[in-house]
Amino acid sequence: MIFKNIGRWVITPEIEGLLFFAQRMDELLFDYTFDTYKPSALNAPFLAMEAVSLISDIESGIIDAANLEPVLQELEWAIQHDSISKKLLDARVEYYILKSDETKLTEVRLRLEVLSKTLEPYRYLLACTDALRDAVEQKSKKSIDALSRNIVTTLTNIGLSKQHLYEKTHEFFFKQDGEPIKSTDCLPQFIETILPVTHSFELFFIASNLINEISDSISSMSAEIVDDLPPEASEIAKSSGFSKDENEVYVHIKDIRSYDKYSARDEAIRTLENLSNLFTVFHHKAKVSWKQTALATQCCAPVIVLVSPPKSAMDKVADMRPSKASKELNRLIENLPLNKASSTRLMRVADLHGICVSHAISENQLVNIWTALETLIPSNLGSSKISNITSAMLPFLMKAYIGRIIERFTFDLMRWDQWRAKKILRKVPSQPGSNLVARAANLLTIKDNEALRQELYASLKDFHLLRYRAYSLAETLCDPKKAKALLETHEKKLVWQLRRIYRTRNLIVHSGRYPSYLTTLIENGHEYLDQIIFDLIKMTCGEYRTETLEQAFEIAKILRIKFDRNLGEIECFTIANNNFLVDKGPSINI
Repeated sequence: MIFKNIGRWVITPEIEGLLFFAQRMDELLFDYTFDTYKPSALNAPFLAMEAVSLISDIESGIIDAANLEPVLQELEWAIQHDSISKKLLDARVEYYILKSDETKLTEVRLRLEVLSKTLEPYRYLLACTDALRDAVEQKSKKSIDALSRNIVTTLTNIGLSKQHLYEKTHEFFFKQDGEPIKSTDCLPQFIETILPVTHSFELFFIASNLINEISDSISSMSAEIVDDLPPEASEIAKSSGFSKDENEVYVHIKDIRSYDKYSARDEAIRTLENLSNLFTVFHHKAKVSWKQTALATQCCAPVIVLVSPPKSAMDKVADMRPSKASKELNRLIENLPLNKASSTRLMRVADLHGICVSHAISENQLVNIWTALETLIPSNLGSSKISNITSAMLPFLMKAYIGRIIERFTFDLMRWDQWRAKKILRKVPSQPGSNLVARAANLLTIKDNEALRQELYASLKDFHLLRYRAYSLAETLCDPKKAKALLETHEKKLVWQLRRIYRTRNLIVHSGRYPSYLTTLIENGHEYLDQIIFDLIKMTCGEYRTETLEQAFEIAKILRIKFDRNLGEIECFTIANNNFLVDKGPSINI
């Protein structure tokens, strides 16, 4: 979360809701946003579509029928928690979602098809944007938050790129030059810039001259090899260094229909990948390669533009600096007490993780992430594969969740204004030696700190998003029962998402197909894998000195039980009983 430049904004109470919306959109679309605050992979309209598609895969024998029940449960939950979906329905949600085992699959499918038509994405999107105008006028931050998330989820699943939406948001609200933003009257204009409209694109890539060997074949994929770029591209090509050398050629890919230049580039890259992979079937010694940057023309735009590649889904995580990473690696190698079998599995997981980072093909990344999880997690013959994996992962992901939220909140405070944030946090009554995260936990969880919270709210001034985040977290975390409910909801969502990753892995392996939200699944899967690996290393190299992965997973299960018991026994948080919320577990004693 970053406080962007608002120099063009004429700040009045009237536009508070609009500024909050702009800040929330910026957060939703930023690559390194904390996973809880990113757009959902799917919302009600696309969950309905997923359910219909899943039934087809069940009938085709690609996916097991047992996968349908959790999808229907998630769909029902999503609709019940979405005011727009409920408003669009013509009957109660129970009419559309038939969950009886005795109901024929054809009847289940028919009802879901009708639900999918009722929640048709463009119809749903229009309802969301209409409701957003009212919410912005009324400065209803909770509604703006929910609507913004659903709008972005809908747009990205329709086919717009997050990179495109991020640029549009930045240009409209935060670019230094432009018209002053004085009222909420400009909101319809912004919405118009992000609505899905298809365009015709042509793209130019620089590829290795090996592609000349298949020059007769590429025409069938609306591609051609050209000697030179069009004259109108000369200026942008020169300024950006977009030029081929003697071992390269220009490839012109035509007739790409897409919503924006980034989505068009992705589609063109797919064409090049298909050509390269098919060629490799017949020639193994070399592979057609190309540079990731492209030049693009758009049917209704007067100029050719440079299109840079998006960040890989594997790169969208918090990272260590190289110097710290090397120290941690040396400590791990010198102090790893795992036996040979567990050490081999951990090294294999590291190999798979490395393959995901170095190879950009999304389908392969997801398959390798799931393979890494299966390799890491101990087998249990008494349960299904997916049940075993989810039950083994949940202790790691659940115990740390509230702590991660508070840690990210602390980070956002420091990024906003380190001096002001520290000034307030140092006033928070805390145990001797408490760090900033522990003090932030006390600020958010202890009711008696209301005066300090009010001081923070006042200091945040025009940073409405961070104020809303602080208020929302305090409202939840000050009450142990609400904190427990937060964890229960998070666990439910985690199980659904893990099952979705597993189904998508099977879909890729058994049919070659993949869904529009694949990137989100990779980001989530990578985050889950990293969390578990780091905790396993702590248990292995720390005070527990576990010798097998099985021991570490068992300890994680016990620590989760201990965490839940502590939370369940507390009626009111104090500095004497809330430290377990931000406890990172066993330290590494090296």
